[in-house]
Amino acid sequence: MGCKCHPDYDFIRVKKEIEDKAETNEAAAEEEEETKYVFMGTTVTQEFKKRYNAKVLNAHYTFEKYIQYKDIQNTLEALNIDREKFWYLLLFVSDYIYGSCLEGIKVKETSRVLVEKLMQQLGKNIGNSGCILSFIKPMTLTLKLQEKHRSIEIDDPISLAYIYLVYEAGKDYFSNDKPTRFDTQEIDRKGKDTEPNTVLVAMFYHLLKSFFKLLPKTNTSKPAKVYSTVSLNKTLLISRLVYLTRLSTDKRYTGVDEKKDKQCPNFIKDQIKSYKDYKILRANKFYK
Repeated sequence: MGCKCHPDYDFIRVKKEIEDKAETNEAAAEEEEETKYVFMGTTVTQEFKKRYNAKVLNAHYTFEKYIQYKDIQNTLEALNIDREKFWYLLLFVSDYIYGSCLEGIKVKETSRVLVEKLMQQLGKNIGNSGCILSFIKPMTLTLKLQEKHRSIEIDDPISLAYIYLVYEAGKDYFSNDKPTRFDTQEIDRKGKDTEPNTVLVAMFYHLLKSFFKLLPKTNTSKPAKVYSTVSLNKTLLISRLVYLTRLSTDKRYTGVDEKKDKQCPNFIKDQIKSYKDYKILRANKFYK
């Protein structure tokens, strides 16, 4: 398609050259990526230990309250989770959320991410029938030149397809490279100082949910009722932890709506559903 529309630019040849060049560094790139994640994990662990020993963690609850919350303890036991080890995880998650949502510096999306979003929209909206390019929906790309008070508009499918194909041909070369200026996040001076409280709850939920996914599956041959003495409902467990950690003082997070005299095991999901695709663009103050 590229050759027929633009014979002066051989997309297939260029893409092949890029792939051949990137392939020679593939093994080194994979090793570097693995080392980076190990290093990041170690750094976070060490930072948490320092903050814990210095008694500067942002946790507004006590170990005694944690142990006394029987519904939480019963669920942890049923899930075969060491309650003392889980306590340290809880402290870390609380401190991490505080460092991101309340103390973190608001940053902008990287140049790479912004361009990727633009190209995703182009790619999804360009269709073709044989050699004829067309838009699935009308689309116009506008470049505003503020100094000259004019703009350049492109609404031609072939021109936009050309931009998209050039991007596709070259993106792998940059993604295999070391982080560059394209990956730098600038401070967003117009951003809000802190995130809404529900965002903290959402982050808390997703972090703990990720932890539970790592656990071996619990034997549920004898299903436990949500409101029996022992519950295996991880969502309800996280919801109760929200209440314990005082991320919210709303008692409905315990799973019971006292005013309506009814159970609400999915209350936390109802609260955070509007933040399903919300991305927290903040640099954590405590954990790098």
